[in-house]
Amino acid sequence: MSTEQEQIQIRLITKQKQYAVKDAPILVPAAFKRYGLSEIVNSLLDLDKPIPFEFLIDGEILRTSIAEYLTEQQLSTENVITIEYIESMLPPTPLTSYQHDDWISSVQGYDSLFLTGSYDNMVRLWNTSGECTHTLIGHTEAVKSVAFGSVTASSTTLFSAGLDHIALAWQINEDGDEEVLYECRGHQAAIESLAVHPQKSYFATASADATIRVWSTEKPMEDEVVSQETPAKKKKRTETKNRLTKAQSVTLSGHVGPVNAIDYDTADGNVIYSGGWDHSIRSWDVEQQVNTMTKVNHIYIYI
Repeated sequence: MSTEQEQIQIRLITKQKQYAVKDAPILVPAAFKRYGLSEIVNSLLDLDKPIPFEFLIDGEILRTSIAEYLTEQQLSTENVITIEYIESMLPPTPLTSYQHDDWISSVQGYDSLFLTGSYDNMVRLWNTSGECTHTLIGHTEAVKSVAFGSVTASSTTLFSAGLDHIALAWQINEDGDEEVLYECRGHQAAIESLAVHPQKSYFATASADATIRVWSTEKPMEDEVVSQETPAKKKKRTETKNRLTKAQSVTLSGHVGPVNAIDYDTADGNVIYSGGWDHSIRSWDVEQQVNTMTKVNHIYIYI
């Protein structure tokens, strides 16, 4: 009689307690493969819905029949073979991809929505079903940072900032209409990061001009006067000026070089943290406009 026609004794074990069966030896055809062994386990478990299992002998996944495995390993069919089983996991199902026309530089989520900023100069609002619900066009260069402001039943406020030196405040109403509430001007170089106050009353921007600026989120009634600093040379703007200009409430200076990361203390909205190219991490008292703590990382010089 060939090995595949024989009956052999096996003992089934598992580390998954919910699928454990009695480990007493049972006789099965030596020709059984994964499918036949799965039927045995499902029958012993008396499951309403069959579950596929993988089987291991001596730590190796069984890819052939039991008989073929024993022959390859030169093992006797007279011994009880211990076979471990585990639930077979289905391969992951790919989710919808979220496409921009260029690098995505910033992502922030809120409830069942998330916001992205891209080097294609656009801000996009998505839902978790993979649908882009809004594409916000207003920046003239790459968008480096995005954030949610206040979110209510009637409207959602968003903020974005980028390489065009400006930050924009957006509003999306419940009927889907979108508008730019105002633009924030004053930075003399790219805005690398922005963060919104825990109470949504202010937001802060960090820039390659080595400053941090804090802005009120309240919409201005008319154009506000921006600091008369000499602006950096920029490409000629081509869009029509049709939105209100907002000036900063506070400017925080102290970093030596670009500031590329910023956040509020969630427990104290008067405290801001920042990090920059000068290898320093700083905390700021916004009301007093002072740098209250500076931590400098080690600087490594490569020769």
